[in-house]
Parts: sequence; structure tokens; C-alpha cells
Amino acid sequence: MAGGEPDSSLRDSLLALPRGAVWTSVGLLAIGVGVGFALVLGPNLSSAARGAGGQLLLISLPALSLAVLALGAGSARTARIDSLVARFVSHTVGDKLQAYLVAAPTDERQAALFDRMERHPGGPRASYCDYAFFDKAQRRFDVTVKSNVFNIEIGYTMRLGPPLPEAFDTPPGAAETFDSLDDWPAASKHPAIALAPGTFYGSLAEGYSIYADCRPDADRGGVCVVLRLRQRLRENLLTSPYLRRYFAEDAAIATSFFFAEALGSRGVHIRNGEHTERDAVSGPSHDV
Repeated sequence: MAGGEPDSSLRDSLLALPRGAVWTSVGLLAIGVGVGFALVLGPNLSSAARGAGGQLLLISLPALSLAVLALGAGSARTARIDSLVARFVSHTVGDKLQAYLVAAPTDERQAALFDRMERHPGGPRASYCDYAFFDKAQRRFDVTVKSNVFNIEIGYTMRLGPPLPEAFDTPPGAAETFDSLDDWPAASKHPAIALAPGTFYGSLAEGYSIYADCRPDADRGGVCVVLRLRQRLRENLLTSPYLRRYFAEDAAIATSFFFAEALGSRGVHIRNGEHTERDAVSGPSHDV
């Protein structure tokens, strides 16, 4: 919109200034605002002086607001944003995963999917966190949650051993991405998505895209299935407690449904879901 362009250009220019220059600008603008109020409100002043004070306020007040905004934006340094992202993916999401997939000892409403969960944060400035879930047989299943402020990604790994389901007799030769329900006829035929079709249909309906890949499991034979759910956000989630809660719970619900459906599949021999360095670097990437 043309009406917002001058303000946007001024704001961007202020943000590009060194911090000392911004502070100097704030000081000068604050003096201008003070003088403007003095001219408008001071007693025994001519109408010309009051008019000049009004004009000064008309210019100084908006400019002062933009300068203060620049200072605030400067305070939100990259390191701080990294810290907020790291806390979201390793604490906010993790607490929801714990609640949905690992039942507390006093929770008798339903059987827990897993006995315990481990968190493996990527670090204080990392945009991802790895979660390891262990079932009663001590099989390990890994989930990776990533975010770069404007999107969120949930990744799953499944290692299938022989005998493999018939759908894996001719696995696709390359990873595929499905972006909407319009892609469901093709997505539903993908052997990886067939592990939990209800979960992935619901994910597409909620606006997630699905990355699906089937790779030979070079370590022990069989197949390694890699699945990722990804959604691009219209606004950053860090400044909204509502969005943080929504996507943390959404990740936990999707993960709960995925494991309940996949582990309950008949005729599928699931060894575990532990990913390796090879899983992380081979094949097409779907990084956030």
C-alpha cells in the first residue's frame, strides 16, 4: 500500500543506523517534542508561536515513535531470537510431547504409547531439538522438531524389517512432497504415508505439507522411512503465546496419532525409529 511506504522506508532507515546514532536521534526528537509542547501549552504566546509548536509536534512525535521502535528492534538481536526459538522447540514442544506420548504414572485414562522420553536440544542457538521415545521393549523412536520463526517442521523415522509389506516391493525412487489435499490421491499410494494414512490426511487438511522418503536400510537390511510434516506460518510464533501453544500442541497431537497408527499397523515389522547421521545427510533435504 502506497500510504505505508514512507513510514516503512523511514523505519528501515532507522533500523540500519548504528545504535549510537539512533540514541542521538531519539534525544534530538525528544527535545523537539518538548519544545513543541512548550510552544503549544505555554502562556502568553502568539498564535504564530503556537502554530509553529503544533507543526513541530506533528513532525517530531511520529519520528520519535519510529526511533523508539528502532531501539526496540535493535534490542531483539539474533542471539535473543535464537534463544527464543531454542526454548520453544526444546521446552514448549517437549512438554506437550511428554504429556501426550508418555503418560504420568497416575494417568489411567489410556495406555501410554511410550515409557519415557529423552530431549536432545541442538544447543542454545539451534533451531531444532531431537526427541527419543522408548517403548516397553526399549525400542527407540526419534522425532525432530524444527522452527525458524516463520515455519515449523516435525520429522519421523521408521525402520522396517523383513518381511516388508507388499507396498514396499517397488518403493518410489525419489523423495516426494505433497502440499495439499489435492495431492491426496497420489499421497495415499506412497508406501511411507500408508503407515499412518489417517494422520497424514489430517495433516494435509490442517495446512501441512508432507515430505516422504523410503531408503534402503544399509545397516540391517529392510527399509528406512523418513517423514516430515511442515507448515509455513503467516506470522512469527515467538511473540504470540497463543501460536506457541497451538503449534506445540498440534505437534504433540500429530505425533501421538502417527505413532498410535503406525505402531498399530498389521503386517508391518517395525524395528525402531532411531535415525542416524546417514539419515540426516542422505537424500533430498526438507530443511526449514
